[in-house]
Amino acid sequence: MTVVLETTEGEPPLPERPAPQAAGVNAGRRVPAAALTDRALADWVRTHGVSVTARGEHDLDLVRFHHIRAVQVVYRCGPDRAATSRAVGLGVSRFIGDTAEQMARVGDCVHTKKYLYLDDQAPLMLGDRWLKVIGLHTDVKDAGNPAAWASAARLLMSRSAVLAACGSPVNRIDLSGGPIQEWLGDATYVGAVVAAVDEALGDECGRWNLQRPAVTVAALTA
Repeated sequence: MTVVLETTEGEPPLPERPAPQAAGVNAGRRVPAAALTDRALADWVRTHGVSVTARGEHDLDLVRFHHIRAVQVVYRCGPDRAATSRAVGLGVSRFIGDTAEQMARVGDCVHTKKYLYLDDQAPLMLGDRWLKVIGLHTDVKDAGNPAAWASAARLLMSRSAVLAACGSPVNRIDLSGGPIQEWLGDATYVGAVVAAVDEALGDECGRWNLQRPAVTVAALTA
């Protein structure tokens, strides 16, 4: 399994913390926009091209204030239709959606290709020439427990198998959980998460006869 750090300019580790290794896997991370209130972290994110998860107007304000490029942003759609439209208008190209309405909103606002991660409650089939499904996403409950990350990975792999059977395979899964302090803190935590996800992916790929996807593991909250 390749656990990738979603960046636009290489794959740097988080500040002052080497990328943990587990079973030959590099741990990947994405920073929640709310964490950009830490100016040093915001400067590092901007300089290294690290991806940022934004949700809502306040997060978009932070992204703009700190001059984070649109290509770095993954926008999580929610009930605020205006905020979703604003994200599209800012040039964001990657979105996480969990309802057909949210996905339709993104599609209605664009005339260029946008890329979707389907959340675990999202409909699996999509017919829109402007939207391309590139992966599956879920939030990890009980994120302090590595076994919970493994369970989440298994869930997404079972959904991936359904998509593959329908002729629409995806090659990425995206797992979010825990505060960013966990990711900036003890590397043992990240290593345990990566090892648990790696084992789960090995089991599920064998079970469903699927290629191993690229995997992003990311902090959920600031």
